[in-house]
Amino acid sequence: MAIVIAYIESHKNKLIDELCADYVKKTQGSFAMKLLKLESSKVTIPEKQQELETQSLLGKLKPGDKLILCDESGQSYSSPAFSKFLSKQLSESRGNIVIAIGGAYGFSRAILDQYPKIKMSDFVFPHQIARLVLVEQVYRAFQIDKGTGYHH
Repeated sequence: MAIVIAYIESHKNKLIDELCADYVKKTQGSFAMKLLKLESSKVTIPEKQQELETQSLLGKLKPGDKLILCDESGQSYSSPAFSKFLSKQLSESRGNIVIAIGGAYGFSRAILDQYPKIKMSDFVFPHQIARLVLVEQVYRAFQIDKGTGYHH
């Protein structure tokens, strides 16, 4: 079982990739955190882009996986509350916990209505920054759960 951060991005940022990889590396042994990059669709119609990227994400899910979407309409959490939320999700899941960051236009309405959503911030972030913040918060959540003092 792992926490999988699925993200849709069209631009590479080596510095963000390295920072994210560092947090993933720090988690080895404690739990498995994986990154899953999904290519953004190249269509110009927002609704079509949402649909294609949503289908790409759904195609990566395996039986037993639990999908959580990052969306501005989602539930906000403090870091300690997010730690409890993730712990609960892991205890109830038979597969991976997949937390997904959508593309430029987000996910289709159908998927947003079907799966739980979390709100990362009232601010809007570039996709690379959102990925870095989410990866760090997952790492922080596990440090809180373990009582390491990382979060004080």
